[in-house]
Amino acid sequence: MTEPGPSLSPAALLRLPQVARLLFAALVGRLPNGMVPLALVLFARDTGSGYGRAGLLTAAYSLGCCVGGPALSRVMDVRGQRSALVLGGVVSSAALAVLPWVPSGGAIVVALVAGVATPPLEPALRTLWPSVLTPRQVPSAFALDAAAQELIFVLGPLAVLLAQLTGAGGGLVAAALVGVGGTLWFVASHASRSWVPPEHEDRHWLGPLRSRRLSVLYSAIVLVGLTVGVPAVALVAYAESVGDRGLAPWLVAANALGALIGGVAYSPRAPHRDPRRDLLLGLALLVVTYAAQSAVPSSPWVMGLLTVASGLGLPPVLTCVFQLVDEFAPVGTTTEAFAWLISAFLVGSSIGAAAAGSLSDAGHIGGAFVVAGASTLFALAIARTVVRRPGPAMAGGA
Repeated sequence: MTEPGPSLSPAALLRLPQVARLLFAALVGRLPNGMVPLALVLFARDTGSGYGRAGLLTAAYSLGCCVGGPALSRVMDVRGQRSALVLGGVVSSAALAVLPWVPSGGAIVVALVAGVATPPLEPALRTLWPSVLTPRQVPSAFALDAAAQELIFVLGPLAVLLAQLTGAGGGLVAAALVGVGGTLWFVASHASRSWVPPEHEDRHWLGPLRSRRLSVLYSAIVLVGLTVGVPAVALVAYAESVGDRGLAPWLVAANALGALIGGVAYSPRAPHRDPRRDLLLGLALLVVTYAAQSAVPSSPWVMGLLTVASGLGLPPVLTCVFQLVDEFAPVGTTTEAFAWLISAFLVGSSIGAAAAGSLSDAGHIGGAFVVAGASTLFALAIARTVVRRPGPAMAGGA
């Protein structure tokens, strides 16, 4: 358990030097994460393509992010943040900006390039927190970060809808401009410019993946990602089942609202909590809330409350995972370790969305939420094997 001490509210945390600058610059630079998937779907539909092609474009972009994030992060762990982030931001934004004018045969390749080059601002930010905050303040920053990222998936789609008023590719061009602007704002900060990777001679080709305990933790995160991928599809299907398709965005927003509340509430408490215990408690909360949603209540109000509740546990889970990744990562691999965490989450969420789509098409909306709850239950079982062995034996190749 962390030693007791004064709590630091989110507002007080943001008033500390560099914190607000880093957090908001990273959020702006990462806004394309919440814009591009919807922008690709709308672009495909506006140009006469079917949902199948839209799905291929989105899958190519997501696959690129999963592969490119760890690769660029490994470069940052060796050479610092500036060059990798600027190069990635320019290439990714250029690819997104030209995609509306690329012949149909090459659009998937360009979407893949945009994903591969996406600047890994999320791991870059989490690597910087220990350099600008005291060890006791870092958990609060992790929690606030986990809560704030929900804004990406609320504001991103809204920005796309506005940008689409300019034409079929408006959302993609807007994502390109916002992404490169936020990235340049982030790398211009003193914290990013002055960050120097730790020197060490024990470099391994597996990077952070040589840590067995970290690899096991990633497997749990794939399952958590699967859980979180379910609502994006299942809630839309639920809204249609009760005869109000317009309810879907509000339900998705309710889930994000729950996560925002959970993160803001947990932030001042994080330094005083045991991340190993709270990880298990947070996962247990996700199991219970998603199991409750599997009942598929006929009242949209009840479903809305359950959807808010299902978002509450995610930020504490992520906050604890961030702390464990920072602890488990071998020296000199922290940025890449956070990038692999994101890739694991993306893989899981893609599987969850696909599973929810298949079950919803078959009329088993409740089954989709059962899958979400069961996935978190398995994640809980895996996480217990990680947290109950805190010794160094698992941290390396042993």
